[in-house]
Amino acid sequence: MHPLRLVGIFFALMFVAEASRSEVGVLRPEGSGQLITKSVRIAPGVYRLTDPEDQGAIVIRGDNLTVDFAGAILVGSPEGTDADGYLGRGITVRGQNVTVKNATVRGYKIGVYAEDGPGLRITGCDVSHNYRQRLKSTPEREDLSDWLYGHENDQNEWLRYGAGVYLLRCPDARVTGNRARNGQNGICLCRCDRARVTDNDMSFMSGWGLAMWRSSHCEVSYNKFDWCVRGYSHGVYARGQDSAGILVYEQCSDNLFAFNSATHGGDGFFLYAGNETLKGTGQGGCNRNIVYRNDFSHAVANGIEATFSDGNIFVGNLLKECTHGIWAGYSYDTVIERNTIAHCTYGVSIEHGANNRVCGNTITDTRLGVQLWWDDDKDLLASAFCNSRNGCRSHGNKVLANRFEGVETAIRLAADTGSAVGRNAMTDVDTSVEVAGNVGDLQLALFENDRRTLRNETRAALQYSTDDLPAFQWTPSSIVTREPRLISDRGKSDVFLPDEAPRGREYIFVDEWGPFDFADLRLFPQRALGGKRAVFQLVGPEPADFTAIVTGDAQVTPNAGRLPARLTVEATGPGGREFALQCRVDDQVVGATGFLLNADWRVQFFGWSESADPRADDDMWKQIIAGDPLANLAPDAIDFVWYGRSPTATVPPDHFATVATTKVDLPAGTWRAYTISDDGVRVFIDRRKVIDNWTHHAPTLDEATVELASGVHTVRIEHFEITGHAQLQFRIEPDR
Repeated sequence: MHPLRLVGIFFALMFVAEASRSEVGVLRPEGSGQLITKSVRIAPGVYRLTDPEDQGAIVIRGDNLTVDFAGAILVGSPEGTDADGYLGRGITVRGQNVTVKNATVRGYKIGVYAEDGPGLRITGCDVSHNYRQRLKSTPEREDLSDWLYGHENDQNEWLRYGAGVYLLRCPDARVTGNRARNGQNGICLCRCDRARVTDNDMSFMSGWGLAMWRSSHCEVSYNKFDWCVRGYSHGVYARGQDSAGILVYEQCSDNLFAFNSATHGGDGFFLYAGNETLKGTGQGGCNRNIVYRNDFSHAVANGIEATFSDGNIFVGNLLKECTHGIWAGYSYDTVIERNTIAHCTYGVSIEHGANNRVCGNTITDTRLGVQLWWDDDKDLLASAFCNSRNGCRSHGNKVLANRFEGVETAIRLAADTGSAVGRNAMTDVDTSVEVAGNVGDLQLALFENDRRTLRNETRAALQYSTDDLPAFQWTPSSIVTREPRLISDRGKSDVFLPDEAPRGREYIFVDEWGPFDFADLRLFPQRALGGKRAVFQLVGPEPADFTAIVTGDAQVTPNAGRLPARLTVEATGPGGREFALQCRVDDQVVGATGFLLNADWRVQFFGWSESADPRADDDMWKQIIAGDPLANLAPDAIDFVWYGRSPTATVPPDHFATVATTKVDLPAGTWRAYTISDDGVRVFIDRRKVIDNWTHHAPTLDEATVELASGVHTVRIEHFEITGHAQLQFRIEPDR
């Protein structure tokens, strides 16, 4: 062929390609409600488009469209608007096989909203800094109004909580490679069967990283949902308030969750069958889900929670430093295998569960390894779910071939019948098996040296079986051999926390807008009120050297080191001491202030019966505290959060009274005294009652302002606990 003819063909092909590209035009949105009905590329820029009617600042309508935002930024609220004031939807999609990519959307109630969009693709979008609630909980006390309620969403009730991405009836959707920070919820899938969620980073959210509702046969893999948390103050309260890295509610079945990182959450993974199952039909649930090789460590409440469901499989997950590694109440035919559970209060907890397999797990450094029990939980036992399951007995479970090390009690069964316990390896275990109540038909095989650590609280003698009986046979699930086929499209991300990343619940810092994301240098808390000492955390985006100085009658330890760092400011003399702490990293300086009350307290505990209610009259209270105390303490601060536990081994967890007294030297001035209490509290300063909340109440802040002359003052605190959570904290500081 002649060379000139080849050149002509080349230019003809170039013309055709250019013409094809020209069919995708470039659009510069001109105002709110911009309608897009064909494939376009958005011109670069920042577009400030409000959406007061919740219709969408940009509306994409049509089928088989691709809208490439090419990094364009949509901003929905004026500068300075608080995050709980964000309104509207940044992008609304209605149509089949639509692709939205490379958008940055911030300042809206919902970043990207899609409805009735089968085959939707959302990729490469940043939906950070959208709506989030202003939290009322403080570092000192929890506010119960901050709890999330996700149990209803058939009318899209979740929309009130906002989201980065919210999909409704979008089967076969693909959500890949997106990112969010500093919002409330990352991705919400509602009635989106067969969706695939991969390679996303929805971390540092104050609610849920991913939330699913009536969505089945989905794949969720290689995502980051770290630090999705609220309801936490380190060492003060640990509630989580139903926040979670991954939330799975109401009839979500046959899903795969694999290779995700959801650490430092309220829960790591939270699955609940739904009200339809529990309260309505008694059938269905969130069943047959596979949860494989995820990291759910450092959860405030549960690494994994899965309730009122059947046939779920939890294999190979990492669960460190949670309250419960796995909570599977009212679960049936659950497989819990080869998980690593460490430094948790409880390893695996299953109440009212049947035919569950807890096998081949490694459980270390926990108070109680595996606990199975039935109790008379009247409300739930009367539910439709339990009516359909023979009263929800705890029955027929298997606890086999687990390794327990450094555990106080390895296995506890209470009113659990027909179960098999055997072939478990024990190292440094105080009690191997503890049984209570009716444990009829128990198949129990213990190593010979474990029989010395058996605790039998039943009235019947236990029968031992040999470990070669069929009841003790266990065949591991085939998930490991199926791994290459589990993930249909492997993610590209290395999602798990690197070794140098902050790790542990001490690095969960929640302020009024949610969890801190380590994007800048911060000192937590910014103001501290302590007894003899106060503790601060200095954190930043990367390891760095710091120096610290403190002014006032106090010293700071350490005064130099490397981030992240835990700093202790301690009073150098008795009485009240104001101080200021300043930390420097390179040319950045952050500071905090505080007040220390260095006092010697005398604390006495007394018991009382239900018939001797301290609220009746002062004579009754005087009778309660007239006897010998059950225990005495001498702390340097009144800073007690007992939860539902006993203050000491000799004091009951309920129906106890506390009297705390001290004398302290304070300068003249106006002072603010306050308590956080559950239940009743009274405070007297120099015999004058300044705080009086002598009632049954949840953790409550009470405060008073008092004028004091210079000199030594007597402080007396009286407190009673009825039942449940118990708390007593006292602080005083200059009122400026």
